[in-house]
Order: sequence, then structure tokens, then C-alpha cells
Amino acid sequence: MNNTPSTSTLIIVEFFRKMNGRKVWYFGSLAAIYELFTPEQIGCKLETLWNYSLDYGGCKITNTCVISKEIIYRKAHKVKKNL
Repeated sequence: MNNTPSTSTLIIVEFFRKMNGRKVWYFGSLAAIYELFTPEQIGCKLETLWNYSLDYGGCKITNTCVISKEIIYRKAHKVKKNL
């Protein structure tokens, strides 16, 4: 049995002012940010974030927001065996 938790990436965008009624938004990838917001709203283009090489626990500060990258840990699921 494997008890190692599974992980996923969490991208957090915290705006300095509310955007669409919220200041904090959560995404599964950098590209997903740009499905909801324009580069002008974020303060940089997607390519800029890719080139920045955002590390886990690190952040990128723009004129409009702070973008950070974290790890989500999930409980490992047990595999059910058919009897």
C-alpha cells in the first residue's frame, strides 16, 4: 500500500484591488489565469511568467497583483480490489 500523498500545483493570484468581486483567485496552471483575465489585468503576459520560472513558494509581483506557486498535498487513495 502506498501512503505517499499525491501533489498538484496551485497558482494563487492576489490582486491589490478586487477583480470580478474577489481579490484572491486560484488556478491549476499559469495559462489558466489568462482564460479569465487579460494581460493588462494581470500586469504581464503569460510568456513573462514562463520566462520568470516561478518556483514553489516564490512569487512574481506586478503592478496589479502578486502571483505565487504552491503545492497541494492530497491524501493517497486506497486501491479497491475486486473479489
